[in-house]
Amino acid sequence: MELVVAKLLCLVGSCLLLLAGSLLPLRLAEAEQAQRSGRLLSLCNSFGGGVLLATCFNVLLPAVRDKLDAVLQQGNVTLGYPVAETILVLGFFLTVFVEQLILTCQKEKPSFIDLETFNAGSDVGSDSDYETPFVPPPRGHHSHRLSTQEPSHPRPLRLLALVFALSSHSIFEGLALGLQEEGGKVLSLFLGVAIHETLVAVALGISMAKSSLPLRAAAKLAATVSLMIPLGISIGMGMESWHSAASSILSLLLQGMAGGTFLFVTFFEILGKELEEKNHRLLKVLFLLLGYTALAALVCFKG
Repeated sequence: MELVVAKLLCLVGSCLLLLAGSLLPLRLAEAEQAQRSGRLLSLCNSFGGGVLLATCFNVLLPAVRDKLDAVLQQGNVTLGYPVAETILVLGFFLTVFVEQLILTCQKEKPSFIDLETFNAGSDVGSDSDYETPFVPPPRGHHSHRLSTQEPSHPRPLRLLALVFALSSHSIFEGLALGLQEEGGKVLSLFLGVAIHETLVAVALGISMAKSSLPLRAAAKLAATVSLMIPLGISIGMGMESWHSAASSILSLLLQGMAGGTFLFVTFFEILGKELEEKNHRLLKVLFLLLGYTALAALVCFKG
């Protein structure tokens, strides 16, 4: 009963956090405020990356191994191959495929939303000619920073593709929560998901504000993204209630693939973008380590 309550609280909490994070920037975030908040949000993102890294290797991977051992024992099967790790990597490749498929259809360069939006107007460039997914750089200018004199205006069609991309792996993150069998692991997972997804929701909200999207349309997009994690949690809870061999196999497959999604988010969406910046690199590494240590310690105490 406590496990069900914990999952329901995570369901409601994730929905409210994402909805608030998406809609608040439409009312409150201005370019100057976003610029001042950039450093703090960037450090929070790095901390969240550490949490997700610990979630992948300290929570999900051991859970997949345990479920795999239970399934193999039921069938009196012995394997010497690292199946759990392979499932996790398959989830990683699936996420990469979905991202690249969306980008191919969009015919655009970069990928999912990041905290680039918060650094609009910054004078500090990066080490590469990375282009923001929302605005092409001005002619003759190779910095990916946005100019306060030339505000960005993301196209609604691009925002729809972005919402679809976010929703696709939010469902897997929700599945990981819904498939857990221990209350402590549910809360550990929720910590990592909440940090990352709330920051993503705020970045999405600022992007919608810059696109001059009507409030009603923006609310629909925000609601869509906000409901994906609860949907994944609900599906996972339904699967866990079946208590059959087929559901156990499907559960370990989906949980392993969700771990691959977390791996992708950590290295491609968070570290790949945060460590590209010239500012506060060592501080970001410190916050990454702190995030990992915090969740690893939490798992240790709850274990």
